[in-house]
Amino acid sequence: MNRKNIALFLAMLMLASSAVGCSDSDKDENPAETSADTVVETETETERPYADLPETDMGGADMTILVGYNEEKWPPDTVGVSKNEFAAEELTGEPVNDARYNRNQLLNERFNCVISSVDQNEKNNRNVLHPDVTKAVDTLMMAGDNNYAFMLLQGYSTCQMAINGTLNDLNSMQYLGLENPWWDQKANADLTVMGKLYYTTGDISTADNDATCTVFFNKALAADHAMEDPYQMVRDGTWTLDAFLELCEATSLDINGDGEFTENDQYGAMIWDDITMAVVNGAGIKCAEVDADGKIALTLNTERTINALDKYIPFGRDKTQCFQYQRHGSAADTLAIQMFSNNQAMFFMQLMQMVPKLRDMDADFGILPFPKYDEAQTEYYNTVGSWHSVFFCMPFGNIDTDHSTILAEALACEGMYTVTPAYYEMTLKNKSARDEESAEMLDIIFETRVYDLGWYYQFGMYNEEVMNLFRLNYNAKEFSSMYASKEKKALDEVNKANEAFAAVAGN
Repeated sequence: MNRKNIALFLAMLMLASSAVGCSDSDKDENPAETSADTVVETETETERPYADLPETDMGGADMTILVGYNEEKWPPDTVGVSKNEFAAEELTGEPVNDARYNRNQLLNERFNCVISSVDQNEKNNRNVLHPDVTKAVDTLMMAGDNNYAFMLLQGYSTCQMAINGTLNDLNSMQYLGLENPWWDQKANADLTVMGKLYYTTGDISTADNDATCTVFFNKALAADHAMEDPYQMVRDGTWTLDAFLELCEATSLDINGDGEFTENDQYGAMIWDDITMAVVNGAGIKCAEVDADGKIALTLNTERTINALDKYIPFGRDKTQCFQYQRHGSAADTLAIQMFSNNQAMFFMQLMQMVPKLRDMDADFGILPFPKYDEAQTEYYNTVGSWHSVFFCMPFGNIDTDHSTILAEALACEGMYTVTPAYYEMTLKNKSARDEESAEMLDIIFETRVYDLGWYYQFGMYNEEVMNLFRLNYNAKEFSSMYASKEKKALDEVNKANEAFAAVAGN
């Protein structure tokens, strides 16, 4: 998402109730609004881009959106994080819910339609994974019963459906302006294969924010250890993997002096298996990406990958520096949150969706991008996790392609001015991140995201194999032999994917 325009609108947006539309005709007050707050007219209002959409009457049509996502349970005996972003049924006072409600009501009124949703996870008792969703959508299409306006589905599902040729090329959809700032240009670039874009994200969703890898740091411990200001390190370009490891080493402490490191001690970092993939991406490497010819190519096997893993894996396996919380039973996530909240770790490497879980911390925490490989690297890179990703897509058979794309474009446009500020400014910056410098870091994190086709398509299962180097305590120098053992399978899968995309592109 392009966030450079957000600051222009904060002065005029009262987040719980803003209802500015996506065309000049939408500037009237929203009749569905129940809050007394109103939009403040400012000079910056004229700078707002609008979606180029025709005036449309959908005749009261039910515009239903199918949502599917890999189930996440925190802790495992409870329901997970819902990623249905269209089910807000009433105003509750919660900023993001209310922004979604107001957005939906505004567009219902504008287009004379009824926006609704079907959550595959709720429909199936919170027990859904990507094969279930892919199968369910395929069944709908085979039966000629796909009456959904569009879908937001987990990355593993959209990847398989794209290869199967069951998704529309979003570039060919008449009313989708994918070049607009309410669509994520990083996603568009990373996910385009042979000139075709079958799934993407943007301000139509906040799931891309939630799925972004990040580094939290405990400000109380940072003060106790007189740690160099990490915010300034990020600005100066010195926030590197080596600097991160040095800060962790200086923080670990056997609190009770019993010679063992347990959940009662203090650590440099708390880590999670999936972070191994984020370390690779943070070094500026992708498992696979699109080459100059528009085809997918493997790009994982580099000296830079080996060097980054050779630094990270021994560190991650050192139980005097890192708390590997996934090794601690069914309540591992709860334990990690408790320990970080109890000032027992300087850093916590996780996803942005962890932020609300940390809201009750007494100590302040900050948010940082993933460290760079070295100071020569010009940009930070922050992974959008493959398991947690959710993408916008349009399988064939939609009820009305024109109406569906008009609605999707309007939802994304309106989301940029209502939902994204509510999520980004109020929920993160003002409530949870707790300082303006973390807000600055969020700008950097969200503008430097990586969508890695190698992780999403699971070529050679390199995503799991890279994590296994960490899980099984292999020396990172064994990466080359691991890579070689999976290379034929991976190349075969890449070739089949490219052939499938070429066949689809030729239709």
